[in-house]
Amino acid sequence: MNSGLQFGVYSIEKRVTTLFTWLVQCLIGGFCFGWTLTISFSVFFLLIRKYTNGYHAATYSKCLFCSILLEVVLLASISYVFRTGLALLFLTIVSDITILYIAPVNNKSIHWSTNEFKAAKIAVRWLLLILNIFAILLVGTQIAPSILQGLVAALTADAITLSISRCQN
Repeated sequence: MNSGLQFGVYSIEKRVTTLFTWLVQCLIGGFCFGWTLTISFSVFFLLIRKYTNGYHAATYSKCLFCSILLEVVLLASISYVFRTGLALLFLTIVSDITILYIAPVNNKSIHWSTNEFKAAKIAVRWLLLILNIFAILLVGTQIAPSILQGLVAALTADAITLSISRCQN
């Protein structure tokens, strides 16, 4: 099989597994924690991970298990423990600092050049700025608290996966 075809097959498999994982997470999270919180977490997490990279499990089943575990723990924590404004602010600050310090991760799966890595680092900073401005707007207008909670959970999840990745290297 030529390399172009292999890459095409890999790309399709990656997108299908990402979609399947996302659907499973949304079903579990939606029924347990509410649809708005779950979907906002999932959308923001996928967006952030696109730029930061982070921990990658060795197998799909391990990825699915770790993803669901991380989602359930974070959404439960955000829903029942860290639901106050100060707690969300604390999680956001710690997550932002962690992401700024570690991201992006250039591991054996990515193979970024020096220029690509620098561009990704700049993109991460811009993304964090935009997401934090969005969070401030959500707090200021006091609308959609579930979306704010989903955003904070996504930042926290990304900071956790980046930290795990850093510990492995």
